[in-house]
Amino acid sequence: MSIVRTPPARGAFANMSIERTPELGTKPVVLTVKLPAIKSSGADSLGEGLRELYRKGEFTDVSLVCAERSFSAHRIVLAAKSPVLKESLAGSAVGAGAEGGGKQEIRLVEIANPEAVNFMLDYMYQMDASVWEDYNPRTQEINKDVLRLAQMFRLPGLTERAMHWLAKDLNTGNVVERLTICEDFGLQVLSEKILEQLTYNKKALAEVANSPQIMTYPKLMQALLQKAASVPDDSGPQPKKKAKKA
Repeated sequence: MSIVRTPPARGAFANMSIERTPELGTKPVVLTVKLPAIKSSGADSLGEGLRELYRKGEFTDVSLVCAERSFSAHRIVLAAKSPVLKESLAGSAVGAGAEGGGKQEIRLVEIANPEAVNFMLDYMYQMDASVWEDYNPRTQEINKDVLRLAQMFRLPGLTERAMHWLAKDLNTGNVVERLTICEDFGLQVLSEKILEQLTYNKKALAEVANSPQIMTYPKLMQALLQKAASVPDDSGPQPKKKAKKA
C-alpha cells in the first residue's frame, strides 16, 4: 500500500486566516436575575422542632424516672442545658443501663414529686413563656424539689424561677418557712430582701421575733437581729419647733 501526500494549498486560499470565536468568560457581560425575598423560617425553628418532638415523645433516647413516673427526653437537649448531665451522659454509652430500644434511664431518687421533673424539662426545652408566667406548683414541697433539681443539675435559670415564686404572697405567717428555705438552698438575694422588709416593718418584726417558730432557728433569729440592729433608729428625740411669736 502506498501513501499519497497532498501538497500544501496554493492560490487564492493560501493566505486566508480563520477567525476564532472568543472563549466564554473572556469578556463577561453582567446578568441580573431578581428572585422573591427569602421567607423567614422563624427565629428559633430548630428549637421549635425539638419542642415539638418533646411534646410528641418522638426520637427520645433518655428516660428520667421519678416516683415510678417516666419522662422521655433527648440526650442532646439535656447535655446542652446542664453541664452535670452532659458529663454523666458522655461517660455512659447509649443503651447502658437502658430500657429496651436503647433508651438510657436516669433515676431521680432524691426527688419525691414528679411534677418538679416536668417543670425542669419545660425549662430545659424553653417551653412557652406562659408556662413560667403561670408557674404555680401545687405545694411548697414541689417548689423545693424544683430547687433541688436546679442545684443537682446546675440550672441557675430554674433556681431563679422557683425563687420568684417563693417571694409571692409573703406574710408573717409563712416568712419563717420561706427564710429557712432560702438558707437551705443558698438563696441569699431573696433572704436579704425578706430580712430588709422585716426590719423596716416594726410590727411585722415584733410578730416574727416573738413567734415560737423563729425560736427553733437560732441562726435565722441571729440574722434577723443583726439586720434590725443595722437599721438606724429614727425614734430618737426630734428637734424642737420654734415657738411662734405673738
